[in-house]
Amino acid sequence: MRPIIIGIVIFLVAYLWTRYRSGASAGTVFEKDDPRLLAAKQQARDSLPEFWSALERGNPGDDGFSLKFNLLHGSGSIDNESIWAGDIVRRDGRIFGKLENQPVHEGFDIGQEIEIAPEAIDDWGYWRDGVGQGHYVTRLMIETAPAGTARFQKKAMGWE
Repeated sequence: MRPIIIGIVIFLVAYLWTRYRSGASAGTVFEKDDPRLLAAKQQARDSLPEFWSALERGNPGDDGFSLKFNLLHGSGSIDNESIWAGDIVRRDGRIFGKLENQPVHEGFDIGQEIEIAPEAIDDWGYWRDGVGQGHYVTRLMIETAPAGTARFQKKAMGWE
C-alpha cells in the first residue's frame, strides 16, 4: 500500500512541476521568496532533530524516511530543483540518500545515491503507522491545492 501512496505523491509532484515548466498554473507553485514557503522550509529545518531521532530509533511502525532538498545546492546554478531522496543514511558525518524521482536536470537519475548538504534540506518526512510525519512543504502545497486535490492528498498522507 505504501509504495502506491508514494507513487501517487511522486506523480503529483512531477505533474505539478510539468505544469509549472509549461507555464500552466498548477495551484501549488511558489516563488522562491514566498514567505509561506520560506516559513515551511524553516519549520522543517528546525524540526530535523525529530526526523533524525525517529530514523535512529528504528521503530517497527516507522518507515519511508525521506529528505527533500535542493539538488543543485552548492553548484553555483541559479536554478533550484527541490527533490526527494529516500534510503537516508548518515556515514562519517555526511548525509546520503537515493533520488526518489527523475530529476529535471541532466546528470542525475532516479535511484542515484547522492550526498545531501544539511543546508540544502527543504523538508523531511516518514511514515508512522501509515500516517505521514513532517512534510511541512507538502502540507503547504496541499493547503493551496484545489479542494478536491487537497482532500485526495490528505487522505493519501493519512491526515483525514
